[in-house]
Amino acid sequence: MVLIFSLGLASCAIAQNATDEELAQQYYIDKQYDKAVAYYEKIYAKRPSNMVYHNYLDCLVQTKDFKTAEKLVKKQMRQDQSNLGLWIDLGNTYTVAGDDKSAADSYEKAIHNLPNDRGQVLALGQLFIDNKKYDYALEAYKKGKNMEKNGYTYLFEIGAVYKLQGNIEAMVDSYLDALVISESYIQSVQDNLQMNVGENADPAQSAVIRKELLKYVQKYSDNDVFSELLIWMLIQQKNYTDALVQVKALDKRKHEGGQRLMDLASTCINNEAYDPAIQAYQYVIDMGAKNFNYPIAKQEQLKAMYRKLLAGGNYTHEQLVDIQTKFKQGLDELTHYAATVSLMTDLAHLDAFYLRDDSDAIALMNEAANFPGMASITRARCKMELADILLASGRIWDASLTYSQVETEMKHEPIGDEAKLKNATIYYYTGNFKWAKSELDILKGATSKLTANDAMALSLLISDNTDDSTHLQPIELFAHAQLLDFQNYEDSVAILIDSVYKLSNTRTLKEEILMMKAHMAEKQGKPDVALQFYQQEVKEYPDGMLPDRALYNMAQLEDGKLNDLNKAADYYKQIILNYPGSLFIEQARERYRHLSKDDAPPVN
Repeated sequence: MVLIFSLGLASCAIAQNATDEELAQQYYIDKQYDKAVAYYEKIYAKRPSNMVYHNYLDCLVQTKDFKTAEKLVKKQMRQDQSNLGLWIDLGNTYTVAGDDKSAADSYEKAIHNLPNDRGQVLALGQLFIDNKKYDYALEAYKKGKNMEKNGYTYLFEIGAVYKLQGNIEAMVDSYLDALVISESYIQSVQDNLQMNVGENADPAQSAVIRKELLKYVQKYSDNDVFSELLIWMLIQQKNYTDALVQVKALDKRKHEGGQRLMDLASTCINNEAYDPAIQAYQYVIDMGAKNFNYPIAKQEQLKAMYRKLLAGGNYTHEQLVDIQTKFKQGLDELTHYAATVSLMTDLAHLDAFYLRDDSDAIALMNEAANFPGMASITRARCKMELADILLASGRIWDASLTYSQVETEMKHEPIGDEAKLKNATIYYYTGNFKWAKSELDILKGATSKLTANDAMALSLLISDNTDDSTHLQPIELFAHAQLLDFQNYEDSVAILIDSVYKLSNTRTLKEEILMMKAHMAEKQGKPDVALQFYQQEVKEYPDGMLPDRALYNMAQLEDGKLNDLNKAADYYKQIILNYPGSLFIEQARERYRHLSKDDAPPVN
């Protein structure tokens, strides 16, 4: 009994020691407004600060003491006559009390009393928005626009309010009217429209925006900024076919010589939209050989045709021969132009890896690698392709020697480390695992994160599968299968890796085999089959070495070939949440933000 009485005294002492401000704040936080209001009344009488005023007013409204609330706001108005936000407080009080007429009068008085001061106009408009009084926000901004003497339009603020109201047509017109005033607003307009025209935008809203844009294109036919904005929108939607129509029209009107077509084609290539890219290059080619973009357009069109053919997976020998013929004709025509090395490289790759014409491929790359006056990095790339071709043709140690030359010549460049990695991989292919691992371990500190990561992964694979020197057959067979895969002998690989999967008793090897199966399915143009193997990797080996890579590859497939952007975003999110140390974390974050229009989630 004594203890209870003592505790009661202690509680009283604590209450007495607490200040009125502390008690008011605590009651307010606890939503005990009937208790807080008495304290705020006393505090406001002594110190009518803004915070005290707002909390006191909220308590009065919450306890439905509207008469006192009205008197409080009016008293505050007498003390701070320039604060137009108080009219909104008064209007909100009338609204809650059910007096809509008085509320409307208060809101209108706030706007009526607006001075020709941009800061106050913007502040009042934002207050109306914060209170979801969008019509009054529009009135405030429009009055500010009418009063403005220095050219400020308030059109972006007005457009933002229309967007909140769901009036997309008015929103777009407001932004486009800004462009009528000045083309310099183009970036601001794009920033404001981005969420409404991107890949995951509402199709109905995008249709409205396109309709309004076409209307402005026709109305202001002498102002190219609207055509440029329409092209930008179509590209955001990956509607490259319609973008091409608009770009052609703009190119003709501005006599640009096809440069805009070249830029669009490059964007299409990066997004694997090969048909519109090929058409864009053809438009430039049709301008004639005297056009300064002609040789690049001719070269890039051939490369686009080649990539399109391989991307499909189901190509015939006749199709490969046809593209080979086109390459040779292009090289014959472009010999007097510079920069044909990349075309030669593609033709050599086609010859060696798909048509098995090793001698022509090797001769072509030897010629390319020995062009006079070539930049050292370009020469190194040619030698790397030559080494790849030698390896594909079975001349393994000639390939090794060529990789070694690149490593020596470019020892302080990332390509030198890449050459060293490929050379170490040759030793791995041929079963010299000890030497391969020693070279790979050196590369763990490579400048290129990708090279270092690949070296580390292969080193780990070797370590896990060579501990038992009496059971090397699985890793030896798998290494040979990887060589055959590199050489493009897919039928032989498929048979071999099924056997290796059954023989293997290590997790790392099983993971690698699943990833190889997925990779082969992608090469054959079977993305759905590839997804199944990637999903198996993630499900069976979530703590393994490759689930993050599998997730990234799944996201890329959904993002590109399969066009399920929601699934792509989910896969990127899984990388961010579950594999924060992944090599792909930055790409996943960037793409996730783009697809979800939201910040990437925090990592665990």
